[in-house]
Amino acid sequence: MKKSVELKKFNNFNSNGIKNIKFYNFFPKNELNPAFSIVPAEFPSSLEGGNYSQLNTPENVNYKGITSLKQYFPNNQSSRYRIIVYGDDKKVYLNQLFTGSYNLYWLYEMTFDSPPITLSYKNDDQDAIILTSKEKMMIWKTNFSPYDVENVPIITSMCMNDGVLFCTIKEPAFKVWYATDLDAENIGNIGENSDYISLEDDLGDARKIIAFDGDVFVFRDYGISKISYLQKSITVSQIYSSNSKIIANSVSQCGNSVIFLTFDGLYTFNGVKVNKLDFNFHTLLDGANNGAVASSLGNYYYLALRLNFNDENKTEIEKQDYVNNAIVIIDITDNNFQIIRGVDTLALHPLRTEAMEKMLLISNTTNTDKIFEIVQNRETEYFNNLKYFESSELIENHNLKLINKLVVDGSKDVNYSLKFDNGKTLTFTSTNNGVTTFNFRLTCKKVSLKIESNNNGAYVNKVELEYYDY
Repeated sequence: MKKSVELKKFNNFNSNGIKNIKFYNFFPKNELNPAFSIVPAEFPSSLEGGNYSQLNTPENVNYKGITSLKQYFPNNQSSRYRIIVYGDDKKVYLNQLFTGSYNLYWLYEMTFDSPPITLSYKNDDQDAIILTSKEKMMIWKTNFSPYDVENVPIITSMCMNDGVLFCTIKEPAFKVWYATDLDAENIGNIGENSDYISLEDDLGDARKIIAFDGDVFVFRDYGISKISYLQKSITVSQIYSSNSKIIANSVSQCGNSVIFLTFDGLYTFNGVKVNKLDFNFHTLLDGANNGAVASSLGNYYYLALRLNFNDENKTEIEKQDYVNNAIVIIDITDNNFQIIRGVDTLALHPLRTEAMEKMLLISNTTNTDKIFEIVQNRETEYFNNLKYFESSELIENHNLKLINKLVVDGSKDVNYSLKFDNGKTLTFTSTNNGVTTFNFRLTCKKVSLKIESNNNGAYVNKVELEYYDY
């Protein structure tokens, strides 16, 4: 009996993103969804919209970090949204969004010797942000100037839960530091306003701490611990032990779960159990991935990391020293994912406002003087790119079958590669625009498809594979 599997219109197979990027789109349900791309971030002049423009980078400044802050002003019941960036000149810059101004200003002459980590929180109904690095901590509250905080340890990550600040620290890294009163003159007074929690077991050092589902969880080198804080009584319990090292900066809450990367793949954590996510890109993981970073927005988990694509078709950043060379974007509603190859990501940050939501990106090696955003369905001529589409298995059943025809409707000079479970690969190239039929006969159980073109404006409307079950 003749059967066929059809991939629907893929209308975003064209120029998008940072220079020399490749797109790898894996869709287990055979849906050619719109691809993501990376473009310079633009912001509207008001909450209602208006003109869109990029922020004006201070002269000779390259970005090394980014965050945002929402501040509510009760006197006039209004909110202000701020973009905060850290430059290689050690200055902290700010832009107030939706005002029509696109300039970045030096924030209260604030400087840090290294990129600060940040945490936004509420204190006495005031919005505030903590900025801390290896040499100091500063707190900035609505209606107040930022102030220094003395005698605190070097913090590597932090979270707020029930008004208590919990932090992983550089030394000793097996301890968690917490502070109960951020308004105290010296919150570092051990035993009065702050104290340490020791995690001296076989799970390793504390690397990342998050507030999730009403509790505090510490991601360790080789596991997860839970901290319960109730009426100044603290209990610590082991939740999970891992055989593979956890990458701290890959930890991010997405929807109702937390996703994180280890040396052997991605895992999801719901507060009780840990499960490994079954993705075929795990075979591409390249080394320790200690520089991986992740963030989440809506139903998407964004992970910048190193992947080894095992080919000679290198992108520009792969021809030089780099930290990360790819971004994996996972839709947690159906576990479809895409891979963007060719950008060395330093930082990711989700911007959430009343008017819009954006996943912002800072590049590590190229175009470091710009703020980018990851978008869907947007074309750009900002850079010239390579384009890829790659499916997982096209046919869900694994019965023996005879594949005999590939029908495509798209532009010319597009390559279609069919990879079979018997180790064979067939590659066809369309020589004209429109419908093209490629006839062949090959027996297999599994087959996947890769589409590739170096032409700007390449498109694919339909791909149909005809086969017979034995």
